[in-house]
Amino acid sequence: MSDSEMKVVEEEKDEPMDAPEGEQTEAQTGETGSSDSDSMDESDEDEDDDDGEALMIKQYVEQLAKIDEDKFNYDNYVQLLEIAHKMTDLDKIRQSAEIFAEAYPLSPEIWLRWLKIEVAIGNSPDELRQVDRLFRRALGDYYSVEVAQEYANLAAKADAELADTIWDALIPAYGLHVTKGRTIFEAYREDHLAKNGDGPEQLNRLARIYEQELKIPLRNMEDSHIEYKLLCEKHKAVLVDLNPEKFERRYRQAKDLLQKMMPYENRLAALEPHCHQERADLYREYIRECRSQLEDDDLQVLYERSCTDCCLDPTVWTDYLKYLDKYPPDPDETEASPVFAQSVLDVVNRALRNCPWSAELYVEKMRICEREKRGKADILKIMEEVATVEFQAPEPAVKVWLEYLTYLRRHADFENEKEREILRSNFELAWNQLGRTWGELADPECKILQFWGRLEYGALKDPLKGRDLWQSVMDSSDNSTRVGLWIEYAELEATRGLDAVRKLYRKAIGSIALNDPETLAAAWMRFERVNGSLEQLTTCQELCVAKVQEFYKSLGNQKPPKGRRSDPKKDADQSDSPKKKPIKRTHDEHEFKKPAIPSLPRQKPEPTLEENTKRIRLEEEPTPAKPEIDPTKDVKRVFISNLSFDATEDQIRACFPELNFKSIELVQSSSGKSRGFGYAELNHEADVQKALTLDRRPLNGRPVFISSLARDKAARPNKFKYSERFEPNKLFVKGLPFEATPDDIRKLFEPHGKLKDVRVVYYRSGKSKGLAYVEYESEAAAKSAVVHMDQYCMDGFTISVDLSAPPPRGNPTATTTGGGAPDAEAGGSSLGGGKRHVVKGDVKQKLSTLIPTALLRKTTVSTPAGQVPTGSATPSAKPKSNEDFRKMLLK
Repeated sequence: MSDSEMKVVEEEKDEPMDAPEGEQTEAQTGETGSSDSDSMDESDEDEDDDDGEALMIKQYVEQLAKIDEDKFNYDNYVQLLEIAHKMTDLDKIRQSAEIFAEAYPLSPEIWLRWLKIEVAIGNSPDELRQVDRLFRRALGDYYSVEVAQEYANLAAKADAELADTIWDALIPAYGLHVTKGRTIFEAYREDHLAKNGDGPEQLNRLARIYEQELKIPLRNMEDSHIEYKLLCEKHKAVLVDLNPEKFERRYRQAKDLLQKMMPYENRLAALEPHCHQERADLYREYIRECRSQLEDDDLQVLYERSCTDCCLDPTVWTDYLKYLDKYPPDPDETEASPVFAQSVLDVVNRALRNCPWSAELYVEKMRICEREKRGKADILKIMEEVATVEFQAPEPAVKVWLEYLTYLRRHADFENEKEREILRSNFELAWNQLGRTWGELADPECKILQFWGRLEYGALKDPLKGRDLWQSVMDSSDNSTRVGLWIEYAELEATRGLDAVRKLYRKAIGSIALNDPETLAAAWMRFERVNGSLEQLTTCQELCVAKVQEFYKSLGNQKPPKGRRSDPKKDADQSDSPKKKPIKRTHDEHEFKKPAIPSLPRQKPEPTLEENTKRIRLEEEPTPAKPEIDPTKDVKRVFISNLSFDATEDQIRACFPELNFKSIELVQSSSGKSRGFGYAELNHEADVQKALTLDRRPLNGRPVFISSLARDKAARPNKFKYSERFEPNKLFVKGLPFEATPDDIRKLFEPHGKLKDVRVVYYRSGKSKGLAYVEYESEAAAKSAVVHMDQYCMDGFTISVDLSAPPPRGNPTATTTGGGAPDAEAGGSSLGGGKRHVVKGDVKQKLSTLIPTALLRKTTVSTPAGQVPTGSATPSAKPKSNEDFRKMLLK
């Protein structure tokens, strides 16, 4: 019975029955006036209901019009479904849900709201089977135990045949859910007993259900184990085929696996709904750590759960697809459960319904179709789907087009002229369509034209067309500055002859703003050494030398970067010649090592007249006199260091407006340039302490170090600026993005409590180390931040958060882990101890290089059996001090 029919029945019950003729009482006659007024009130209410219903219908129609205008607006579909539910019209609910499902998969919550209505009104076998089909559609959209539990309620209403079909779909997939699977088995047992009674056959079937459940790691499985034991004890006379030893072994294995899985389940349950990236990463860790002990079905259920909880993350779907590609479902095995019955192509279609903007998923779909040996028509349909997607940037569209063109290249018959032309027309279509959609932003690197050009030089056999395409590539955007493209272009041009390559190299070396002219020069030089004449090699060398000199001159450097390979010929010449004092050179001159051409040994050229003039001028310039320093003013002075070389006195004053500077003296080199440090005198002695509190304030991107100017080192304050003790209200954060500012970190940690201070740790150059200290006003806030923010993803960086526990200063053997807690396993050493992380640019020599070779050999001399060699480290051996090593070196 529909809602409208129920309403009519209720109205009929409320109407008074007609009295027999001639028997109307006075009361009835006297109530005529009041009944007339009541009927008027009822008619007014009916009119209000009609107006409200008309208004809802109008809103419903308007919402349909909005969907027609914008079919990709998810909120429009949600609003349409909400209006339909308010109308309490089942037909409208069904219609709106179907319209919604055509565009997007329905969430488990939306399915549940609809399915509960269908289960409530479904009574006949046909109606229940229609509801069963709806449930299977719902379970095909997402893996949801809540929907499965409602499906189990349908099994209770259904006949035995339909109920068995329902349980065959639910138990294999939803009975594997670690925290909720037991509720599915409980419903199964109750339905089995309700429909079949408790005869011997039914009791044996019940025992098999318990055994099936107890070999799966499920939360609270101990309760089911007790129930099973009681069942076996009570009905041991009728139960057959029991194998207690095998059962207990499987139960213990499941129990042990549950202990490993429950920490991940608890962490997943503790995550906030908005922590999408953390949830995806936690599922990956969960699968990675438990993969070796889980069955294939258990793993697939975990992947399904991750896709449901992180349905808008394309990388989660990609992980699932890679798993199915490695362990594909058996096509010959029929599965009753929708989870295991789906193919890899079904999963990628589900993924694209959730993430239609993901180019990676379209690429995966093409590759899946190709692996399944589907025809070109199926791949073309995928490209038609892509044409309906509105990408937010050109890069995804370029990626999909490249994959499609690559597919066509793999399946083209290059001996067939028609197929070659079809391939060319697709390249042209891709390039033109991207240009119409994105204009100049479309494929600025010209990846499609590069691909097309390579094929023209090769399989398509039209080098002239390839040259035209590559010329378009080099003329586009800043490609002419990319040396790698020029070299590849030259290698392709080799199919047209040596002159074409030589002409191209000459054009390339003349390009403006090359990113690496040395590499291009080396490539051209190699080509000419192999293929060119002496004149061609000499011309190449002259052009290359001039270009590289121009490049370094534009950088303002005298020499090529550190790490360049030296010229062995030149090195040999310099080692043979007597050492001379180098002539000072100004910054206008640049050195460049010419590639060696076999010739007579070269003599070092005499300095030119211009060089001699500059040298004499520099020698005649008076050396700046060192400023006279009055030691009595040290109490008002501070030492300023780590300044950039172009920092001025005015900039320093502007950086520290709180301080009253009397004078600032920047120390300069003999050439008059700043050396990056200096002295500042303040008006009052009290201002010195104030200045020390402003230590490490940034200036021109570098932290300025401010320290005391006590001449006696013993009198200098060596106290560390920050606390060296465990601070329960301060956090140590590492793994931060290097561009993160204190304000960014403050915004991230403020939701967990009131902050007292945020400090980012910087290198001397001003670049962040990716570390920070976050201090809260309360310990509770700090602990809450550790729980919620540890392993949080900030701009693609996974940060680690721990309470600050710095190691004692002066203890070189202490290493820190996490938030700074000393590592108990760190071993000490008399020469520094602990782990020492060597960074690039570290020029400190290892101690072993300072020990004489003869002394080193003594440590390796064999010793009699049973004795410990002198040089070996034993737990009881006393470590040598620096003084011991000094005495050894002086022997």
